[in-house]
Amino acid sequence: MRPIHTLVNLSLLFAIPFCSLAQADFELGMSYYETKEFDKAYKEFYEAAQYGDHDAQNNVGAMYYRGEHVEKNTVIAYAWMALAAQKKTNDTTAIHSKIYARLNEADKKLADDEYKKIFNLYSDESIEKKLTPTFTGSNIYAKKQRPIKLVTPPYPPSMVRQGRSGFVDTIYTIDKNGTTRDHIVTYASSEAFEEAALLALRKFQYEPMKINNKPVDVNGIKNRFRFEMEGAEYNKKKLTKIIDEKREQAKNGNSSDKLGFAYFLEVIPSLVSDFEITDNPNEWYVSAATQGSGAASYFLGRNILYGNMCTQDNTQSMGWLLKAAKAGISDAQYMLAIESFSGARFEKNEKKGFYWLKRAAQSSLAARLRYAWILSTHPDTKYRNGTLANELIKTIEKNYTDKQTYYKTKAATAAENGDFNAAVKWQNAALDDAKELALPLNNLEQQLASYSAKKSWREEI
Repeated sequence: MRPIHTLVNLSLLFAIPFCSLAQADFELGMSYYETKEFDKAYKEFYEAAQYGDHDAQNNVGAMYYRGEHVEKNTVIAYAWMALAAQKKTNDTTAIHSKIYARLNEADKKLADDEYKKIFNLYSDESIEKKLTPTFTGSNIYAKKQRPIKLVTPPYPPSMVRQGRSGFVDTIYTIDKNGTTRDHIVTYASSEAFEEAALLALRKFQYEPMKINNKPVDVNGIKNRFRFEMEGAEYNKKKLTKIIDEKREQAKNGNSSDKLGFAYFLEVIPSLVSDFEITDNPNEWYVSAATQGSGAASYFLGRNILYGNMCTQDNTQSMGWLLKAAKAGISDAQYMLAIESFSGARFEKNEKKGFYWLKRAAQSSLAARLRYAWILSTHPDTKYRNGTLANELIKTIEKNYTDKQTYYKTKAATAAENGDFNAAVKWQNAALDDAKELALPLNNLEQQLASYSAKKSWREEI
């Protein structure tokens, strides 16, 4: 094969200004490339390329062109760069076109064949097909975790006096210990209903989910709390009519309409327990996601990860979560961080976990608290940073909804910074709160004993 010299400065390929929403695999690849860790750089670029990141596909080609980590191969270099260009393959000013023009006829045939092979595997259309899950009916709670304790929120007296009904939609994480954290209210009919719902939610306990006998976090759990006056009954005929109307709107509408319908289908079981749902929400999430909805990509990736209404598939889940994360959905970034740290479903990669957690912490208070906790408690000194943890937690209001996580993180951060008096104070606050909620106390008491002995807390992620 005839080598190409001075055709174009390929260093420009590695100076492509990538946007702040670039995938972690690509940015990690860039960081490895800059330190000349070409084996790690290639791995990250290739992983991102398989999920359709065009910049990563371009850089895989550039590494083949230069012979970095892989054997120099201009034919394969062309194929990857042409794939990155997708529908612009006939642009004669593009780098891949200039490379192709310098090939001899025999190599051009090889390049055409290589491009077809790679295109069939990793074109945008091929990747979309690979990421489409196998739908398995419409039983939304087939994979629901077994609750140990659920609490019905008290009806706020002010709402009783007004004769008002309402509901509160929440999303939360079930911790590996079975308690809840990261409570987020997505909609509330009133502040009084919201306060009552959150107090009840903080008391929930579940049987921990285990993968390979290892307890793991479950992120993105949805629940709707209903507040109805005595004698109120949900009208199933009216619900059927609403579903039909929303379905028609979703069919003819945009990605937001499809997302809204899918989400509505998922909360129906919390409206009425014996209503049969004929639509699979994931089909509508797919439709919304392929039209560019980052939120739909997140909910779809989450459902695939846990096998909700579809076949469980880690690879497909990763693809959708990456798309959502690239669209700036902090919940997706947070989930990628949790799973990268855990290694239970995705490949364990703490560097990638820190990348996504740092990104999510820019807009998610739950991620910010988790980041501060890990910076304060990680067993490895290279990952601990008490100063940064303290700066992060200062940005969170003292009346933060998830008091347990807030108090525990304040205590751990204070201990990591050598202020054990403050650590004991905050840990006692966590204990008092847990007693009011009737939560397990064993871990909290162990942490308090550590701080009382002037020892920082250490915990594997």
